[in-house]
Amino acid sequence: MNKLILISGDLASGKSTLAKSLSKYLLIPCFTKDEIKEKYVDMYGFKSREENRALSVKAVQYMIEAFKRFAKEGKDIILEANFREDELNQIYDLSVVYNVEVIFYLLRGEIPVLFERFLARLPNRHIAHQSMHLDQDINSFSDYVLSIRNINYPFIPHIIDTTYKDDMEVLNIVISYLNNN
Repeated sequence: MNKLILISGDLASGKSTLAKSLSKYLLIPCFTKDEIKEKYVDMYGFKSREENRALSVKAVQYMIEAFKRFAKEGKDIILEANFREDELNQIYDLSVVYNVEVIFYLLRGEIPVLFERFLARLPNRHIAHQSMHLDQDINSFSDYVLSIRNINYPFIPHIIDTTYKDDMEVLNIVISYLNNN
């Protein structure tokens, strides 16, 4: 049975870093929403938060289509994004249709630490990720993170608190789980 490894969770929790590191370790392809969205923004641009959000949705739909292609071919894949409930439900439905084992990692962290990480990386982030204005204050950031946490997951998540862990520790936790199951 082929596998889909889903990585989701809080902003600035290390999702993309984990996905890319795990891809290298397992030698399987990885699709991250941010990279796809950046390509869309470079091609189309955006003029408003709504247009930017539409490109995020388009990026996740691209990832879901990639999953469908890989599932049909019986190949493993990693998908990383801060998935919305409807997107996870689409992935769940496809995993049932194509009999794919889904391993779901949900990265979390303490909001003040995540906010500091978010602020630290913001100056170097692609313009695609700078339309939310979550850098204005911790309350806006916190409200956004908590709204994403408040969804029903169709998969049982393996929750990893990344607050005080470095990237290698998080990767080792995931590898240990994969090796033991």
